Amino acid sequence: MLSPGWLTSTLAPSYPGAVVADTRIVERLETVATKLRFRVEYAQPTDAPTALCAKGYFNPARTRTTRAEGDFYRLAAQDLPVRTPPCVHAAVDDRTGHALVLMHDLVAVGARFLDPTTTYGAERAAATLEQLAALHAATWDGKRSALYELFPPRLVRLSGHLSPEQLQGLLDDGRAPGVSQQVRSADRLIAAMAAMDRLRATEPACLIHGDLHTGNIYETADGRPGLIDWQVVQRGTWALDVAYHLATVLDPDELARHERTLLDHYLDRLGSHGVTAPGRGRAWQLYRSYLPYGMFMWGMTRAVDRPVIEHLTDRLGRAVERHRSLDLLGV
Repeated sequence: MLSPGWLTSTLAPSYPGAVVADTRIVERLETVATKLRFRVEYAQPTDAPTALCAKGYFNPARTRTTRAEGDFYRLAAQDLPVRTPPCVHAAVDDRTGHALVLMHDLVAVGARFLDPTTTYGAERAAATLEQLAALHAATWDGKRSALYELFPPRLVRLSGHLSPEQLQGLLDDGRAPGVSQQVRSADRLIAAMAAMDRLRATEPACLIHGDLHTGNIYETADGRPGLIDWQVVQRGTWALDVAYHLATVLDPDELARHERTLLDHYLDRLGSHGVTAPGRGRAWQLYRSYLPYGMFMWGMTRAVDRPVIEHLTDRLGRAVERHRSLDLLGV
């Protein structure tokens, strides 16, 4: 994939005349996806990037459809006011649905990619909420409606990935021992996904990230947050992103202290982009109602390091329990 000939032809539309002489991998990062950071040498001086990162599913033992992320970088990212790694090439194999994304290597210019268990306080959460508000406002209630078809709602489809018995087995495997059995219920969580989808249909639509924990955030050299990993980008409700983000990045005590203030901050930023934001009372109800999405997602997760699964499932489960979110949804 990193052959000089392939890379020369891939870079040609953006950097005509750039001829790759050699490539050298400097780091291989493998979770579910594989990321290859590499350096590029050119046959003659050029303004083409010398530090790149390729992301794809190169491990045959972990094949998975990744079309949404490839389509996001290929067809949407450049037109949205959200900070993401600059992309020089994105492609999707129509036969398999697998995507390849070739980005600037931001680590080479001082960016820092965070870990899902990184300590993340209220001030940093306010900055990432500003990114979410910009994304949501740019696609709010019919804006850029073509993206709605490209990235359809996913709650119902996601809820069908496992049977109730399979999901219950995972929820009972020790990943959230501090959460009551009444909340750690596969039947209720699957029903909550359907209830959240019905609720989605009553609210203004926008494009949502769908998975914004700290492991999907990077910080530029001057400390500004950017968003990565757009594999579950979808049409949905703003509250899903806000609830998932705050409940994953803040520890439970800090979440309880700051969530109302942070929600107000998000609504203010949404309004600053020209959107008529929901009232505070309605926003609070929606925030509480969408917390079960994250618990479901991490309740069914397997192909991630166990400490991360336990950390995020516990945080999300505690938030669902404290807010009585399942009762609020009537499930």
